[in-house]
Amino acid sequence: MENPFNLIDQRLERIESLVLELKSKGSQSPPSNTVDLLSIDEAVLLLNLAKPTVYNLVSSGKIPVMKKSKRLYFSRSELLNWLKSGRKKTLDEIEEEARSYVANRHSARAKK
Repeated sequence: MENPFNLIDQRLERIESLVLELKSKGSQSPPSNTVDLLSIDEAVLLLNLAKPTVYNLVSSGKIPVMKKSKRLYFSRSELLNWLKSGRKKTLDEIEEEARSYVANRHSARAKK
């Protein structure tokens, strides 16, 4: 009969090698040239919107989307850029733009 401690030791070594193998696979990053495509459900989670709202945005052409075989796909980077495009400016940014506009307009008139 085999020593039970040897059996336990063998199993622990096997578990350890499997864990190390999984760790090494998990640390590998996906290729950078792949597009991160999202399903409608993933897009809903990313945007924190209701599913009907996302479908409304798609049908009105207000959100970037790809359609293939009755399925909708969204690019994570395009959705994030779309979100950023709706960013409202701070009062300081608006005031700085106004100062810049007035200064440019004043210098253009002075040249005439």
